[in-house]
Formats: sequence, structure tokens, C-alpha cells
Amino acid sequence: MTAPLYVRVGNDGAVVRARDWSLGGLRVDGYGGLLPTLGEDIELAMTLPFQGFDISFTAKAKVVRSVEEGRSFAVEFTEIGERELSVMHHFIEDLVRGAMSEVADSIQRIDVPITPVSSDPDPDTDAVVHEKKLPVRQIAWVGVYASIGFMVFGYMALVLYSNIFRMEVQTAVVSAPMVEVRAQSDGEISFVRAAIGEEIERGETVIYFADYDLEKQIDMAQLEIQRREAELTHLLQKRASELERMTDYAAVGIKNIEQVKIDVEALEAQHNAARVRYQRAQKLLKEGWATKVQLEEASQWLTQARAKLKSRRVELQEQIRLADNGLGKRFYNGRELVGDIGVVDAEIKLARYQIALSNQQHEALLKHRERLAVRAPFSGKLAQMPKPENAAVKQGDVIAVFENHSERKVLAYLTQDEVIKIGMGDEATVYFPSLDKSMRANVTAIDRTKGFHEEVARRYSWRSPEDRSAQVSLTIEGEYAAVVERDVTPGLPAIVLFDARSTSPILAAIWRKVSSLLL
Repeated sequence: MTAPLYVRVGNDGAVVRARDWSLGGLRVDGYGGLLPTLGEDIELAMTLPFQGFDISFTAKAKVVRSVEEGRSFAVEFTEIGERELSVMHHFIEDLVRGAMSEVADSIQRIDVPITPVSSDPDPDTDAVVHEKKLPVRQIAWVGVYASIGFMVFGYMALVLYSNIFRMEVQTAVVSAPMVEVRAQSDGEISFVRAAIGEEIERGETVIYFADYDLEKQIDMAQLEIQRREAELTHLLQKRASELERMTDYAAVGIKNIEQVKIDVEALEAQHNAARVRYQRAQKLLKEGWATKVQLEEASQWLTQARAKLKSRRVELQEQIRLADNGLGKRFYNGRELVGDIGVVDAEIKLARYQIALSNQQHEALLKHRERLAVRAPFSGKLAQMPKPENAAVKQGDVIAVFENHSERKVLAYLTQDEVIKIGMGDEATVYFPSLDKSMRANVTAIDRTKGFHEEVARRYSWRSPEDRSAQVSLTIEGEYAAVVERDVTPGLPAIVLFDARSTSPILAAIWRKVSSLLL
């Protein structure tokens, strides 16, 4: 407003007219006093001429602009009374009607002549009071039309919101990781310890598998052990027989030693006799009673007797040494050593070593049989068992399928137009119609080409845009995890509500800007 409004700042005696003013503040130009500083809180005494009266009031304000050039400043009202504000509002709206006019024009509007009306009631007014009837019919129709309009516009708003900002996907299902166990070779299922659907712990043995080749090797290993044990028994019996023979040989050896001793004693006697004869021949030769030839014969007999005695003594010592060293093992028959007990002992030692190796091989085969047993790769349940107990299987056949229920997730199948509106980490609402429960989930994986890959041909093939060839994985965590593990089973149908993202880069940038400003 530019209507007259006079202002005095604080205790400064200067009164100036406001350049313009409003219900929120005012501006003063050409101020002659001390110019207020920016941000300063000041008190204002204002006077508003109104129909020949000067209406004065005070207010507190804050300086929002201060310009030294032109001595101008502007303030914003911070504290002003409701009554004073009402007078200013009445002056602006009812009398001046917002016109930016000079004071003369305002005075002309104010001084328009009016006809005074008495405030006393008409004495006949109470007698002529007509009761007004409410327009019930019109109000009822208005209510009906208003309700119908509200429902129509509400439904339209819901449809627009659902199609623009929300996206509902009904082709969703609960899935859990399935692990197939296949036969590594031809064989049969010998024993099953768990039933289909039974809860099992990680590492628990579920199925015992018999491999035909392995079972054959185990049987052959057992036969090999028995054969080695039979050989050991035979060698032990041979050793016992050889010990008996060596005992007999030992008796013969002792007898031979005794015989050699007797021979040595005889040879010693002969040697003594030959020595005596030789000494006598020497004496007789000196006395002239014997010839030199007789002395030479006596010397020859002595030499032969000494040689025989020495040879027999050596033989005796050798037999005694051999008897001591080879007692029970070998026997010297005068020409060679006889006796195989040492060889038999070596064969027995080898046989026992071979039996130990055969047992180790058998134990290794049994451990390998144990390793062929099917164990649970994780805590879950036995979902399927295509082959019954004692059934023959071939290499590569599926013999068990395990389900990891602790990692259940929701798989939603979308079209190619829908999948580009989903982002990693987005939150979504999953509704299970069969359980009548809604849960919050997070997008953990997006696979646009899931439906393009042909498993048999091992190649990619394009699909129709209407085909739901994209797959979005959602994980339910937090407070609903226990509910999912307890109530939600694989294969359960679900409906997923996504917050649709904008596919326009411009709209996406605008939305990010608005979101940042709101936050």
C-alpha cells in the first residue's frame, strides 16, 4: 500500500512517511535519523489516518534491508497486536480494496456519503417472523451427487496412482534354492534314512548309495585278505615243520661234533706216538743203531699226524661255531649249509605286511563307500526322491532333491516394459492371497534375460514384449523372516506391488530434485 502511514523509529523523534507498506512490513526512504543495521530488532510507533482520525499503535520489527544510498531501509513485522492488524486489514480490504492509490483518492473513497440506518429494531419485527423451511430434497441430492462424485474421482485417482506411481505384478511365486544330488556311477540305493518332507540338519546322512564297481572292489579286497591270511597260515606251518627238521639236524650236529672230538683225541694220540718215535729215531741214529732212512720215515709220520690233527681241530671249531650261530636255523652237513627257516621267516614277515596293506585298502574302500552316502548340504528338508529304496540307478540320475527353506525368496516375472521400472534395493509389498498376509520385501536381483535363454540349445532367443521373460528376486527380511520360514512354502502364489520408477531421465532428475528439497 502507498496510503499514508507515518512511522517513528524507537525514541528517535523523527516521524517519516512510509514509502509503501503491507500487513507484513514497510519500507522507508530518505530517513534522516540513525539508519538501522541489517538484522537489527527495532520498535516502531505508527500512525494511520482514517476518516479524520489518527489511529496510533506500536509494533516490533526486524530490519531485512538497509541501504545507505537513499537512506532506505525495510522491516518485517515480528510482533503486532491482533486488533491493530485487524484495523490495517480492514483499511486495505474493505475501504481501499487493494488499490495502489494516493491519499487523496483514499480520502475520496472514504468520504462517500451513506444513509444512516437506525440500530433499533422494528417494533413489528417479532410479530412478523416467518419460519424458513430447510431444502431437504436439494440437500439430499447434493449429498448423493457428492458421494458419487467422490467415489468416481477417488477411483480415478486410485487407478491413475496405481498405473503411474505403482505397479502390480500378479505373476509371482515363492521359491527356495533346490539342490539336486546325482549318482556318480551305476549302482543302487541301498538304504534311506529320511522321508520326503522331513526336516534334516546340515551334514546328516540321508541315503546310502551302493556303487557296483566299488562293491566289487570291496569283495575282492576281502578275498585278497583271506588269501593273504591263508598264505600266512601256510608259512607258519612250514616254519614249524622246518623247526622240527632243524631240531633233528641239531641233534645230528651235536653227534657229529662229538664224533669229531673223538677223532681229534685219536689224532692227538697218534701225533704223540709219532713224536715219540721220531725222538727215539733221532737218539738211535746218534748211537748208530738206526739209519737215516728210518729217521726220515719217523719225521714223515710225525708231519702227517700233526696235519691230520690240525685239520680235525679246525673242522671241530668250525662245526661248533656254525652250531652256535645257526642253532635252530641252519645245519652244516659237512659239505654245505642246509635249512630254510630264515627264508620262511622273511616270507612270513612279507605276508603279514601284505595283509596289513590289504586291510588298509579294504578300509579305504569302505571309507569311499561312506563318502558316496548322500548327506544334506544344508539345513532344510528332503523335497524329492525320484528313486525308491533298493532301486537301480545309472550315472547322472537324480537320486535326491534338497530344499533350503532358510533362503526362501519371491520370484516375480515381468515384461520387458515393466522390468525397466524396477531398481536394485527397491522396497515392495508382497501379498499372499492364500494366507491373507502382506509383507515388505527388498529387490535383490534383476535378470532381464532369464526368459531368453534356452537351456537345451544353450543360446539366447528373443521373446515377445508381452512375454514375462524378466525375473526379479525379492527377499523378505526383518520381522517377517520367521513368518516366512514357518508359514510360507515354496510354490505359494504371491502378488507384488512395486513403486514404479520413471523411465524418463528428465522426470527422474526432477523427482530426485524434489525429493532432496523435501528431505
